[in-house]
Amino acid sequence: MSESPRTNDPLDEAFADYLRMSDAGEIASREDFLKMFPDLADELKELIEAADLFGAVNLNGQLAGSSSDGKVASQSPNAETIIRSAGNHSAYDADATLPMANREPNDHGPSLPFDLGDYVLQREIGRGGMGVVYLAKQHELDRQVAIKMIRSGMLADEGEVRRFYTEAQAAARLRHRGIVGVHQFGRRAGHHFFSMEYIPGTDLQKKINSGLLDPKEAARYVRDVARAIHHAHQKGVLHRDLKPANVLIDEHDQIHVTDFGLAKHMDSDSSVTGSGAAIGTPHYMAPEQAGGHSDRVCAESDVYSLGAILFALLTGRPPIQADTVVQTLLQVVHEPAPAVREIRPEVPIDLETIVAKCLEKNPGKRYESAEKLADELDAFIEDRHIEARPRSQVLKAWHWLEGVPVVGALAGRRVLHSSSTHRRFQAAMLLVLLLTPIVAVSIQLGIQHWPDAMPKSISIAGGAQDGRYSEVAKLISEQIKKSQPDLKTAILSTQGSEENAKLLIDDETDLALIQAVSIPSKEELAHVAPLYYEPIYALARKDSGIESIQQFKDCHVLLGPPGSGSRACIELLIKTLPNTLGNITISSEPWQVLLSENSPSAAMLCLGQASPFLDKLRKDGRWRVLEINPGKVIHAFDRYPLKDDITNASSPTTVQTLATTAILMAKQDTSDALITAALESWYSLEDSTNRISMKEASQWTELRLHPAAEQYFRDHAEDQE
Repeated sequence: MSESPRTNDPLDEAFADYLRMSDAGEIASREDFLKMFPDLADELKELIEAADLFGAVNLNGQLAGSSSDGKVASQSPNAETIIRSAGNHSAYDADATLPMANREPNDHGPSLPFDLGDYVLQREIGRGGMGVVYLAKQHELDRQVAIKMIRSGMLADEGEVRRFYTEAQAAARLRHRGIVGVHQFGRRAGHHFFSMEYIPGTDLQKKINSGLLDPKEAARYVRDVARAIHHAHQKGVLHRDLKPANVLIDEHDQIHVTDFGLAKHMDSDSSVTGSGAAIGTPHYMAPEQAGGHSDRVCAESDVYSLGAILFALLTGRPPIQADTVVQTLLQVVHEPAPAVREIRPEVPIDLETIVAKCLEKNPGKRYESAEKLADELDAFIEDRHIEARPRSQVLKAWHWLEGVPVVGALAGRRVLHSSSTHRRFQAAMLLVLLLTPIVAVSIQLGIQHWPDAMPKSISIAGGAQDGRYSEVAKLISEQIKKSQPDLKTAILSTQGSEENAKLLIDDETDLALIQAVSIPSKEELAHVAPLYYEPIYALARKDSGIESIQQFKDCHVLLGPPGSGSRACIELLIKTLPNTLGNITISSEPWQVLLSENSPSAAMLCLGQASPFLDKLRKDGRWRVLEINPGKVIHAFDRYPLKDDITNASSPTTVQTLATTAILMAKQDTSDALITAALESWYSLEDSTNRISMKEASQWTELRLHPAAEQYFRDHAEDQE
């Protein structure tokens, strides 16, 4: 998009005054003139020096490089020939043009063919915002050339003339096969013009209009343009208006870059535009250009335009397009370009990655030079690995989310035109946010009031196959099944409490019977209920002569197999009463040895009074129970008056001993329904011998009860009275 003249720019007006005063001979010296504009002196000096580079102005009112007799001077480094204008006016002299108000009503200007000295303009071959290009014949060299003239012709103002000569100067200093070469520039009969190579053929815009290009063909075109633009950058020239229409394709399918009308010299501020004006073609200009920051335009700005051209060659449309120019400019600044493969899925991902890197909003994230872009395109064409990496799925998702207006606002991105998908997503998101507190409260209430569902199958860890733990586990299991007929149950036979605790922690069982002294300190474990007391039996064979537990020091004492809760309980007791029991000799044989002929003289067991093994000891008749009365409170044990029906089954007496407790355990996350069912089953059993009552269980402060167990005991408080 060409920029309109800035007629009220103080710098433009000062420069126009300089031109008029120099033509009239009213300036004694350039320094005196600059003193008249102290605030603009530096910029005005650069502008005058830029005009001098064209051979445009001197203080005597004639072209620099021309003699007073009108002969053309020797060639300048920037063009083959500088053509002297009619009269003694400078190339920027606005007085030499004919104001529109003074033109005759029916005078529409010159018609073709038109004689322009050595050139004859034959037909129009191109037209842009500022200039018109004609096919012409140059008589002296007998060749076809292209002649570019200012579109407003003799009515051109100073801004248009300056921009026109900026293009001529920029193109003339470049010598590259991929850039249209400039032959001459100057003015004849009031018309500013320059001649350049004539490139018969087409341009990239016409290629796009004809249909989608093969990815490698598109990559080759842009690679060659990038090589040409890199040459311009090396010579200190930024193009700033790269677009498909400015890339000509000759008869040999080779590219030629043209139209340097908005070019800027990197080594000096030769731009004819000021900061704050958006220059270029909206669809293809870089964000920093679209935002009016011409002072920030750099080599990476042309790289962006190259990426936009490649995008258009691959998809048939520019990366950013909107209904109006203003909307397009705003979207170029704020909106990310879509991915190439969203529009044309068959494009290779490497080429999409190259385009995405060129179109980054931040210039620092683009390719650092047009040459680097050309190298990457070479790698793609030759099926080699490219250096750029595609955007991650996370980054793509974030860029999409930024298109949601409320998300974009929170992220500091200005969303100008959101898609219908983004708007629907935003509506759904706001609805979810609105309903979240309600849903959260509902879930919380549900957790508090709705019990977990009963699992389809459960397992309970008991103990030895014929032991009391297995018997209790079986009773609870059978009772649960009465109310849950479809429930599958299993009783696990184990070595006792230590194995049961491990199975529970490892989620290999749902419930487990564990002796109180063997319960590990694990936060995930919870008590369901204490079941019954397990007294400690200190046994001596009646024929051994042992009358008290103090005499155990002198004999082997059977404690049972390691790993059982009973063995762990007795070992803890021995450590607690070292003066009473001392260093006894421990036997680890199975309890069944007590029923054999070669049984040891003494044993210590921790068993529930309803244990089947105790029935066998009663029938054996060779054993007596000894008192355990330490005379002090021992942690983890309760003093327990034991009804001794083993020493004399027909006339039982009571002896003092210690006891621990068998406890039903679960994990904290165990189903509420299962915990409730287990408690109902236990307390509904008809045989309540030696069972700890519900009332006593609910008052047991040392227990870390499962939440469902706490609720169960609260709900049955009246039943406990």
